[in-house]
Amino acid sequence: MGSLRKYAAIFRYTFRDQLAYMPAFITGQIFFVVIIFVFFSLWKVIYGTKVLLAGLSLSQTLWYLTFTETVELSKCRIFQTVQNEIKDGSIAYALNRPYSYYGFQTARAMGESLVKLAPIMVLGFLSALLFVGPLPGYLGALPFGLILIIGGLLLNTLWMLNIGLLAFWTEDVTPFYWIFQKLIFILGGMFFPIDLFPDWLQGTARALPFAYSAYWPALTMVSFSREAFLTGLAGQGIYIALLTLTGAALFRGALRKVHVQGG
Repeated sequence: MGSLRKYAAIFRYTFRDQLAYMPAFITGQIFFVVIIFVFFSLWKVIYGTKVLLAGLSLSQTLWYLTFTETVELSKCRIFQTVQNEIKDGSIAYALNRPYSYYGFQTARAMGESLVKLAPIMVLGFLSALLFVGPLPGYLGALPFGLILIIGGLLLNTLWMLNIGLLAFWTEDVTPFYWIFQKLIFILGGMFFPIDLFPDWLQGTARALPFAYSAYWPALTMVSFSREAFLTGLAGQGIYIALLTLTGAALFRGALRKVHVQGG
């Protein structure tokens, strides 16, 4: 219980600290509206005279994309911090502190991500409302969708922490992040719903961890069902546990390779 209080305190501190930068962050996210407009223009042409594609209307598809983009734009790129601390040797100081380095960075990244989440969701809501109108059932799906969106952010954080730890072996982990990001873009359903994939690929893509970062949270928001929510929640729980265990194993292996390079 004492350990949880430590990480909760780290989360609160980061959350409050990031609030100070909120005006600058919001100003920098105006391009999000441009992204939504581009998506709207593109999908309007794709739909043409069709009412539904893969069971989703144009309105649902655009709202879906605002939610997947919300997860992407809210995430904290914590892998860069971890990589830099490993490269300059400052991680050696962190190892002597009375808390888990992995837990500290997770709490810190989630504090930053959740501060970003609210304004991006508001911008996404206003943009989608402007271009395609209200989303039926939005308020009813919101509590469940938010749970999965936060779960998706936690999944992204754990992925990036694990990628950052690879710097013990490779120093520059940016290529690994690029690969992960592209997998989220495509197999995670960020740029288009997995429902549009060929039948042979849909089942596999839905079961991969990338889909639980983007597809399942967004689908729950635009086409809510109890089954979709529970599937998304269960999958996130499984992959969060697996990524945490993987991260712990990486960290234990990395401790044997700690070597301060400058600093």
